[in-house]
Amino acid sequence: MDVLVADNNKIVFQAFKDYSPDFDLQFGNPMAYDIDAIVSPANTLGIMNGGFDASIRRALGTWSEVNARKAIDARGGIKVGEAIVVSTFHQRITKLVVAPTISHLGEMKGDPSVTYSVAFAAVIAAKEAGIKKLGMTSLGTGARGLDIHDAVANQIQGIEDALYKNEI
Repeated sequence: MDVLVADNNKIVFQAFKDYSPDFDLQFGNPMAYDIDAIVSPANTLGIMNGGFDASIRRALGTWSEVNARKAIDARGGIKVGEAIVVSTFHQRITKLVVAPTISHLGEMKGDPSVTYSVAFAAVIAAKEAGIKKLGMTSLGTGARGLDIHDAVANQIQGIEDALYKNEI
């Protein structure tokens, strides 16, 4: 499986470049690139009404949020640091990986290590679902407001650990 991280914040993008990750890195919106799944950092209820989630909902349609929320309800909820994969009706981006970075209560403890667990869970869920190319943006650096360099370092480590954990 391949991972693409794209972000349209120049400071965040540069932070990723500074760490030289072992995955594809691009400037812009990850949905503009050749991916078959996208990570939604929606809250633990699957609400996708702000930030990058709002752009996902606009691109994939409101069905993506409805389907995510139904799947979350069916499994009895989802916690920060967990991930589920749901189908979309989009022709190219056929899967949505819901990996909350924040609870539905808006609890923001400010710990950048959350980006490790969210990135790790998203990549593992995508691998298990047979996704070929997973797209995501930076985690925790937008609405969550985490320190950019700490959040990026943790996200990179989570992605790389999940990509290579079975290859060692």
